[in-house]
Amino acid sequence: MQSPSSSDSANELSPATPARKVITAPDFSGTPQPIGQWTERADFPQCALGAYVSIHGFAGVLVEIINQSIKVQSPDGKSQRFNAYRLKTLFAPPDRTKPAPETLSMERPKPVAERPPVDDEPEPEPPPRMHITNPDFSTEVRAIRTYASQPGFPQSVYGKHVDIPGYQGVVVEIVKGSLRVQSPTGTIRSYNVDALKKLYGRP
Repeated sequence: MQSPSSSDSANELSPATPARKVITAPDFSGTPQPIGQWTERADFPQCALGAYVSIHGFAGVLVEIINQSIKVQSPDGKSQRFNAYRLKTLFAPPDRTKPAPETLSMERPKPVAERPPVDDEPEPEPPPRMHITNPDFSTEVRAIRTYASQPGFPQSVYGKHVDIPGYQGVVVEIVKGSLRVQSPTGTIRSYNVDALKKLYGRP
């Protein structure tokens, strides 16, 4: 004979049987409603118990609920089981809280015309150009070496009648480190000041 204490222990260890809800006399009258009308409700699947529903073309009355499993019986006596959670996921209403997707424009951005910078201070005027329009070819011709070795070169050679090996003329202008030398025939040649210093600046 089993003792009362052992009987109580067995009752405590046995798992609880899940609650079953069963419809013994299903009502197939009317038109089956899409299951999506029921999955939208918060109390699904309990709210659909006894309802005549249609799931993926299978019509029948929801006659039983065991946890998240539902049993649907058709009018001809056939039955199928469905997972309630999966049905709720498949037939959930669209989430209208998400923002509408943005459409990407394929148009290239138009370049913005750049405005010229506005300076508060006016630009300084360029220095006046010093140019001899009427060179004097009657003065004595001196070798460029005479002037290239002087500390004041090239300013010291301005207006002088010089001889640069192979060419004679008057220095009529000094422009950005170059001497412009005009010959009696009107020909003008330019010579680099630094090059003249290197070639002829040594005493």
